[in-house]
Amino acid sequence: MNKPDSLRRTHPFSIFLYLYRFLFLLMIPLLRSFFSALNGGLAQWFAGAWIDVLLVLFLFLISTLKWMNFKYNMDSNEFYLTYGILIRHKLRIPMHRISTLSALSSVWLHPLRITKIRIDTAARGVKKADFSFYVRQSEAYRILELRSEPLQNQNGVPNEYRPGIWSIVLLSLFTSNTFPGIVMVSTFVSQAGKLLGEELSVLLRHTFEETARKIAFGLPPIAAAAALFLFIGWFVAFLVNLLQTKDLLTTRTTHTLRVSGGILMRKRYSLRLSEISFVDLRQSLLTRLLRLYSVYLNAIGFGKEQADIAAIVPFSRKTRVLSHLSLLLPEFVPSDRTLRPGRGAFLKFLLWPAVYCALIPVSAAFAMRLFPLWAEVIRFVAFMAAAPAVWYFGVCMLDFVSSGLSKEENYYTIRYSSGFYLHTVVVSWQKITVIDLRQSIFQRRSKKCDVSVLTRAEGRTHHKLRAFYLEECLSLFGLGDNG
Repeated sequence: MNKPDSLRRTHPFSIFLYLYRFLFLLMIPLLRSFFSALNGGLAQWFAGAWIDVLLVLFLFLISTLKWMNFKYNMDSNEFYLTYGILIRHKLRIPMHRISTLSALSSVWLHPLRITKIRIDTAARGVKKADFSFYVRQSEAYRILELRSEPLQNQNGVPNEYRPGIWSIVLLSLFTSNTFPGIVMVSTFVSQAGKLLGEELSVLLRHTFEETARKIAFGLPPIAAAAALFLFIGWFVAFLVNLLQTKDLLTTRTTHTLRVSGGILMRKRYSLRLSEISFVDLRQSLLTRLLRLYSVYLNAIGFGKEQADIAAIVPFSRKTRVLSHLSLLLPEFVPSDRTLRPGRGAFLKFLLWPAVYCALIPVSAAFAMRLFPLWAEVIRFVAFMAAAPAVWYFGVCMLDFVSSGLSKEENYYTIRYSSGFYLHTVVVSWQKITVIDLRQSIFQRRSKKCDVSVLTRAEGRTHHKLRAFYLEECLSLFGLGDNG
């Protein structure tokens, strides 16, 4: 394998990243210091301090060698990479085999003009990028320009979409996950003494307790504190999502889709259209009632990490969403529903959600009889558990009236629910890996089946539908009846 004439090194900042990966080895001098203090005190620790110094210097040397031996070259034809100290690795990736090329610049690295390049192909795993490295910002611009193409024009206007700020706010409002926010808040609270000083830390905890007491409204103090903590966690997640998605811009070129946006981390993606597995028009129960849709992509290298952009069209009315989708990805516009669940299928959709809703008050009443002193807390917990159960029942009810299948040219539209979301998925036949038509012993007499369509891009995704007529599904997918 011949190497290119000119090879480039990554940013020297990479040395510190390599060093960070070896930090676990610093447990050796820490343990030595601990046992030295137990056995001989300060004098014994000084006697062996040279070992600690040598270890740190060795780790720094290894990190520097890894950086010096990581070299690459990238042009419009291919990406060439060589790395390794004892064992040398050399590889080439043709440019047309790179599914998604990403450039990410976090808020703390942007002032240093450092950008992370991420390269994803169909060849490796889904949990992390195939290759990633840090370069100067000017080099990142050069690499992204290697994938530049003429914009597709319609009446002289570039095919691009920049949503308004309120669409971004709605997206963050309806999709923020409370758990990451709680993790961030918990970390901040636990470290508040170090960050703010003990006096401000005590004031922070006191303010939280007073606020929880004022909003209790007859609730047990622990319940009010939990509710307040959940709200704060959600609000922090909302702000983070808003800053991660602000300034979203999506542009269609001949063979690629370019997406950029974000403030906490400035993100730019160039993904090949042929690598898009499916487009997902997603709704929750609330956004369905408000008739709002958002559009997500499933493609290799896109939406891989938590800070990535996933939605290319934030929440808007159906007509506007379809208009933007027709501009950016006209191949993936959903078709009208042609197949619906069979008659009498409502039990398949609503039986278990109804059972969940009924079990919660019955279980709460039984628990309050057994533990009357905990009645207030049990009542609050039952209320908190009943809310998602009723919400899930509502989602299943809407799934029953909207679930469906259709086909237009080489693209299938699949309408179904998964968890607390309603999905309208448009997928090409080439991206479908498995079609599973499954019949239970009860469905054989009614000639119905459950449908599972498996697609693969970043991971495997199952699109599951319930209680459709078998013959109609066989005909739609062109499978024929093999018994």
